[in-house]
Amino acid sequence: MSAGQVRPAAGPAGGTPDRLLRVVVGAAVAWMAGYVVLTALGRDRPRLAMFVGDIVYLVPLVAGVLVAGLAVRRSRGRHRTLWRLLTVAFVAQLAGECAWAGYDYLTEDGPPAPSVADLGYLTASTVMVIAVLVGFGGAGRLRHLRGLVDSTLIIVTLGALGWRMLVQPQLTEAVTAADLVNLAYPLLDVVLLACLGIVGMAGHDSVPLSVRLVGAAGAVNAVSDMVYIYLAAFSAYDSGGWVDAGFEAASMLCLLAAVVAVRRPESPARPLSFDRGLPLLPILMALTATSALVVFDKVRTGAVGDLTLIVVGVLFLTVMLRQYLFAADRAGLAEQLARAVEEQQRLAVTDGLTGLYNRRYLMTQVERLGAAAGGAPVSLMVVDLDHFKLVNDTFGHLAGDAVLAAAATRIASAARADDVVARYGGEEFVVLLAGADAPEARSVAERVRRHLRETPIVAGGAAISVTASIGVASAPDGSVRQLLEAADRALYRAKAEGRDRVSAAVTPTADPVAV
Repeated sequence: MSAGQVRPAAGPAGGTPDRLLRVVVGAAVAWMAGYVVLTALGRDRPRLAMFVGDIVYLVPLVAGVLVAGLAVRRSRGRHRTLWRLLTVAFVAQLAGECAWAGYDYLTEDGPPAPSVADLGYLTASTVMVIAVLVGFGGAGRLRHLRGLVDSTLIIVTLGALGWRMLVQPQLTEAVTAADLVNLAYPLLDVVLLACLGIVGMAGHDSVPLSVRLVGAAGAVNAVSDMVYIYLAAFSAYDSGGWVDAGFEAASMLCLLAAVVAVRRPESPARPLSFDRGLPLLPILMALTATSALVVFDKVRTGAVGDLTLIVVGVLFLTVMLRQYLFAADRAGLAEQLARAVEEQQRLAVTDGLTGLYNRRYLMTQVERLGAAAGGAPVSLMVVDLDHFKLVNDTFGHLAGDAVLAAAATRIASAARADDVVARYGGEEFVVLLAGADAPEARSVAERVRRHLRETPIVAGGAAISVTASIGVASAPDGSVRQLLEAADRALYRAKAEGRDRVSAAVTPTADPVAV
């Protein structure tokens, strides 16, 4: 790159973030640190707390709306749909926050229940659920039943906790509109976390970084919302408190996701699989949930309720099924790995064009026979296609490759079942015949020669006649030290005598005899 050129701002997906991304990440960390400091300072200053919770709090949301709009323009296909949905969610969230801030500043009692702010919040939460399913859903299919079982654990766990700790305490005999709105918040939070569990525990082919950040933001926002609902139900909530730091962190993650989508191509990133990274997470969540439910019932009523017992039983059975599927999955992975290793071993000794053994494997077998005791006869033939360069020059290299593949098939079919047939290099093939004496080797060689010449090979739109010169060498006592060299000398003799013939050497050191 010359001095006058400018390096592109966005590298390939999955690559190192560019300078602007590093600056944005640093600014986000600094902003969150400053927000936490202002929150701490505002604990004894109501006006500062209101300013932090209603004004400062909005800055990442405003920036997120603007950058998400740019992400829509930069994205394509499913990712564009994702960012359109997220832009709607950001706008709805911003509208709800602005309405809340207006109520906070213009009224003494704050917003009514329900209010316009609730409409914005519920719209944002609903659209966020859809966006998560769109963003993650196209990244991969459910890999196996264990992903569904893991998701069931998460749904039952979060549903039971949400119902017992957030929903049930708010139920009254006369259900009002405010009650329905208050119930909608934990319900949407549980649905969002369940959706993240479903798509996460099932595994994916690949997920872009921006989509992963959106998922993290949804999880942080849902957990913060549950804390807010709990505080609002059992104590008091004021703008600018610590729970708002969680909402601010979720907004900042969404902003970072939008910046990443703008600065980096939305092509698949490295594989994301909760199965590899967090295999025990569903079990830990189930154990934590059962403990929390039992303790919650004991503290509030002094006894464990029927609902808690049912949930504990369901979680126990689901965990047992999950562990069975986990073991079965590991056994399946081990089998796949064994097959993959076997395939790699096969490819390591196989010629890619013809499917025959390669030269490396041939030499290994020659050495093995040479080291074996017993004195059984062994023979070797070298088969060289006649005038093969003319085939390449006349019909092209693709046609030449087709001729080589067809010739290899004919040689293998003419050889004996236990013979080692290998491509030695170029248009040259070698057949190693363990246990074959000189007469039998010559017979096999003649059969190979006839198979090659009997019908033309159709390749490159033409019928190409193929013949071969074959050199054969035999070792009556099993000695293969010079067998390949003797067969090679016999091959040259066959070519010198007019090609399309077999020339045999009685022993590795004997003069070749034309047949």
